Amino acid sequence: MDTGSIGLKVLEILSPVLLSALTWAAAKLAQLIRAKAQNEYLKGVLVRLDDAVFTAVKDLQQTVVGAIKDASADGRITDDEKRQIKEKALASVKSHLGTKGIGELAKILGLEGSALDGLLSSKIEAAVHDLRRAEAAAPSVAATGGSLPLAPAPAV
Repeated sequence: MDTGSIGLKVLEILSPVLLSALTWAAAKLAQLIRAKAQNEYLKGVLVRLDDAVFTAVKDLQQTVVGAIKDASADGRITDDEKRQIKEKALASVKSHLGTKGIGELAKILGLEGSALDGLLSSKIEAAVHDLRRAEAAAPSVAATGGSLPLAPAPAV
C-alpha cells in the first residue's frame, strides 16, 4: 500500500465525521446569529420604550406640572394631581408606542394587561426621578461653570 491509497482510505473513513462536525458548527453559528438578531431587536424595543417614556415625562413636566405648581398657593402638587399627571403620562407613552408597539412590547416581554401597565408606571417613575435629579444638579453645575446636557440619556 502506498501513501496515496492510505490517505484516501483515511479520508473515506473520516469524511462522515468531518461532515457531521461541519454541520454541527454551521447549526451553532446559525443559532448564534439568530440569538444576536433577537437580542438586537429586544434592545431596540427597550430603547424605543425608554425614549417614549422620557419624552412623555419631559413633555408633561414642561406643560402640566409647571402650570399646576404655579397655580397652587404653596407650589406643591397634591396626591390627586400626581395621580392625574401619572395617568396622563401613561396615556402619552401608550400613544407614542401605538397599539402595534404596545402589542409587540407585551409579546416580547411576556407581559399582559396590568403587568405591562405596571412596567410602564415603573418606567415613568424612574424617568421622573432622573428628571428631578438632573434638575437638582443643574444649580450646582451652573455654579461650577460646567455644562449640563439638554436631557439625560435614557437608561438602556
